[in-house]
Amino acid sequence: MDMQYDSISPEEAALSNAKVIITTRDEAEIVNRKVAVMLDTDLEKYPAIAKAKILRSIAGPQADDQLLVGIDPGSRIGISVIYLKQEISSTVESSPEDAVERVSALLGGITSRKKVVKIGDGDIRMARLLARALKFRFKDNVHVELVDERGTSQNAEANRRGARDRSSARTIAFRSGKVFTAK
Repeated sequence: MDMQYDSISPEEAALSNAKVIITTRDEAEIVNRKVAVMLDTDLEKYPAIAKAKILRSIAGPQADDQLLVGIDPGSRIGISVIYLKQEISSTVESSPEDAVERVSALLGGITSRKKVVKIGDGDIRMARLLARALKFRFKDNVHVELVDERGTSQNAEANRRGARDRSSARTIAFRSGKVFTAK
């Protein structure tokens, strides 16, 4: 997850001043403290959700916790997820269904006051398909915008393993767009 951590025994963790402790189910009882305790199994399927929980625990309740998702639709669908001003996930999916499933899991699994999804309009049919699917699942709990994506890939690195798609998605996430309303 590209985060610094200390690896210590459960006994040492119980005595430490750590804000977040990741441990096994069996050793969680040893820690038994009033801090965020996560199980190592929480890191498996969607590590970005675990990373968001860790960042949230460290940042505190007053932090600007907007969840921002940028999507670059096309034959490879780039997805960039920004939470607490950090990119916590950058992936590429090959189908709209897989993209909706991944984004839905992240939107549903990460707690934030405001959730915004920005979708590039380079493939407008796919963009609308993704937008409709996300609005259908999350209604007014998620703000969806369609964004002019012209120029998002001109400064991106050569497309090795979807790097251009992920970079474009990151750029799209920070652009202003037009609010999408499902019709």
